[in-house]
Amino acid sequence: MKSYLKKIKDTLLYYDIQPLLFFWIASDLLNNMVLWTTPSYWEEVGQPNTYWLYMSYFVLSLSMLVTLHNIKWLSRAVTGYLLLTLFSTIRYVVNIFGESGEPFGVTDVKNLLITCWYAFMWSWILFKLKREILYKSLKS
Repeated sequence: MKSYLKKIKDTLLYYDIQPLLFFWIASDLLNNMVLWTTPSYWEEVGQPNTYWLYMSYFVLSLSMLVTLHNIKWLSRAVTGYLLLTLFSTIRYVVNIFGESGEPFGVTDVKNLLITCWYAFMWSWILFKLKREILYKSLKS
C-alpha cells in the first residue's frame, strides 16, 4: 500500500496531465448524482435507467482515479469514459426527438454544446495519454 501511494504521489508531482486529471476526476466523483440520489428518485421522475448511467460514470471515474499512476490502464478508463459520454449524448438526442409535444429548445442546444465540449475534452486527454504511451514505447 505504501508503494502504491508513493506511485500516486510521484505521478501527481512529476507528470503533466495526471495532476489536472486528478482534480477533474475528484470533482466528477463528488458531483456524481449517485452520491446524492437513489434509484427510486429516478424512477419517480420517469428515468429509471439514468441512475445506472450515473453509476457507470462513477465507476469509470473511480477506475481513472485508481489507475492514475498506470498510463495504459488510465487510457483504457478514459476510453470507457469517452464512449459512455458518446453513448449518453446519443441517448439524449434520441430522447429529444423521441418525445412528443416538446420542440428542440435552447436548453437542448446548451446541453448538447456542453456534452460536445466534454467529448472534445476527453478525446484530447485520450490523445495526450496515447501520445505519451507511444513516446515511452519508442524511447525504450
